[in-house]
Amino acid sequence: MTFRAHLRQWRRRVQVAFLRLTGLSRVAEENYLLLAAIGVGLLSGLGSAAFMYSLRGVHHLFFESFAGRLGLLGASAVVFLPALGGLIVGPLIARFAPEARGHGVPEVMTAVATRGGRIQGRVAVVKTAASAISIGSGGSAGQEGPMVQIGASLASALGRRLGIPPDRMRTFVACGAAGGLAAVFNAPIGGAIFALEIITGELTPAFGAVILSSVSATVVSRSLFGNYPSFVVPRYDVVSDVEWLFYGVLGLLAGLAAVGFIRTLYALEERFERWELPAWSKPAIGGLMVGIIGRFAPEVFGTGSDTIQGATWGTLGPAWLLALLVPLKIVSTSLTLASGGSGGVFGPSMYIGAVLGGAFGWLVHLAFPTVTAGSGAYALVGIAAVVGGTALAPLTAIILLFEMTDDYRIILPSMLATVVAIVVTRRLVGESIYTLKLRQQNIAYYAGQELERVHAFTVEQAMRKNLPTVAPATSVLNALSVAVQARAPALPVVDVEHRVIGVVSVDQLSAAAVAEKRPVSVDAIMTRASEAHVLVSDRLATALTRLSESDTDALVVVRNERDETPVGVVSRRDVMRIYERVLRRR
Repeated sequence: MTFRAHLRQWRRRVQVAFLRLTGLSRVAEENYLLLAAIGVGLLSGLGSAAFMYSLRGVHHLFFESFAGRLGLLGASAVVFLPALGGLIVGPLIARFAPEARGHGVPEVMTAVATRGGRIQGRVAVVKTAASAISIGSGGSAGQEGPMVQIGASLASALGRRLGIPPDRMRTFVACGAAGGLAAVFNAPIGGAIFALEIITGELTPAFGAVILSSVSATVVSRSLFGNYPSFVVPRYDVVSDVEWLFYGVLGLLAGLAAVGFIRTLYALEERFERWELPAWSKPAIGGLMVGIIGRFAPEVFGTGSDTIQGATWGTLGPAWLLALLVPLKIVSTSLTLASGGSGGVFGPSMYIGAVLGGAFGWLVHLAFPTVTAGSGAYALVGIAAVVGGTALAPLTAIILLFEMTDDYRIILPSMLATVVAIVVTRRLVGESIYTLKLRQQNIAYYAGQELERVHAFTVEQAMRKNLPTVAPATSVLNALSVAVQARAPALPVVDVEHRVIGVVSVDQLSAAAVAEKRPVSVDAIMTRASEAHVLVSDRLATALTRLSESDTDALVVVRNERDETPVGVVSRRDVMRIYERVLRRR
């Protein structure tokens, strides 16, 4: 028996074992999904470990081995390291997995929205290698984007093998994304909230499965790297009530920084796409530009975790240096990702927030030393505010800050600044750094979820009530007059016992009134109730289906199948008005 045959046999045994285990319960499908989510979390944790070990190895290779070989160039050797990484990453992505370019999360959301969550398994391998090389060679990007995409692609591949139904694949992919982020930041709750708030856009239906996946991924990560917070920070408190004003101003500045980051990234993406150069060569050009920036500001290289740590302790400064790092990090990250490099935007958002908050806090504390905390407190708040502003995900930003620092006392100022930053981003951009790419591709990502919610509305919420009725013998002109006076889109047609026998729309009456051979009565043109009726408790999705099947513009509404008294009329326009109102609100 060949290796491939052994693999297929093993996969079938795993599926049978899962089905036997979950079949013991009345809610077998739910248990199957929960157990599979744990498996996804374990895979995501292992994928996270593989990526982080690869990143460390690549960083050592470039900045120790390669930099030493370029020693004749002195300090200028670092200029060429990101370009060398780009020369490797460009052909790798172009040849094996174009989806692995960029920051990963929009690609996952696109797969969920347009391909039912189907992501090729090779994306996980290519993304691991490409991101490790991009970031390890000095590219300015974060670890979370790769891990979200790696976890999602592993989840998609496993879901297909285990026979997860298409309607559950969205949840399954979110489980992989949650596991990836949780493993990177040692933040199981934050990873779960990120997946629910951004990947699925809602916090309730998939909560159990996503939490299990996030927790199991964190267990793997902690077993390999230890249980430590991502950043060890001093304990900060709000010193005085005056500080709330300063934190509000910081939220405004963070919102403007988030807007600048989003616009710079997409402007450079558009510029690189216009260049008539081979796609594989562009990451090297972007890397060279990042290398030039890094020659004079090496803090922009890589994830910048040391800079974030220093800003939260208030050991970096003065303010002008921290402030200068804000635009330099925005440009360097945008160059790395827009040119086709691989990495995330979450880490850079944290970096931008930390140095922005540190600069602002340094100035505020210098001016008002007795009523303000040190600059490190403002750096922490800036992290949450810029992350929330770029992702438009307040819960993710606030909870992640708490889990990454293991400090709850600065949460309230973070909430204030984050909300202000999100308001600024919504006003000036209207989309997050993730969904803007989908909007440019005409993918209404969250609209699909809103449509599903609207489908659950009942006919009673859309129908016209207390409309006059007409008898089947009523003349067309009289019936049209009644409908116009009542401003009704249609009229129920009833018999002598007031039982509904049909429905006639204004359009039908108008067409009949101007016809050459005008029908004598309504009975000749009405749609029979057996073909055009719905119940008050039916969903709008049912009404839409009936409207299409009956080829009419209106349906008569009855209370139940035994009670044939009409209670209203629902037209195609009434149904669409509900849809438009909900989508416009979104």
